[in-house]
Amino acid sequence: MHQHYVLKNDSSELSPFREKMRDLLPSLGWTEMQVGEWALILDEALTNVMRHAYPQKIGEIRVDIYDSQKQTEFVLEDDGVAFDPTQMPEPKLPKETPGGLGVLFIRSLADIFEYESTYKKGNRLRLVRYKTCEKRSSL
Repeated sequence: MHQHYVLKNDSSELSPFREKMRDLLPSLGWTEMQVGEWALILDEALTNVMRHAYPQKIGEIRVDIYDSQKQTEFVLEDDGVAFDPTQMPEPKLPKETPGGLGVLFIRSLADIFEYESTYKKGNRLRLVRYKTCEKRSSL
């Protein structure tokens, strides 16, 4: 299965996209709790793209979803400023200031969290979760 979406880099896009994923992911075999985890991963990843790839600029985020019996994969691509979230340092806990935990959540929940700068100006983020995995647990 493959689905393609194009989002504007506007936070108003997050809620409608999240609802689409809440409808789609159970049909792909994900439990209600896992759908919530996916929602957290995607919200954090998309928010980072909006904040870092397109600071004060109009742009779009292309989201491709690939599903098989083994895994579900989200690929986020943009044409914005290069930003590699996989290189963010682990935050010191407990946090004294708000924010800065999104990448930690993604690392904790995704089985694969990969970034590459695209051949043209832009970014490509790959997020994969295996459907059956001993590592699989919630926060």
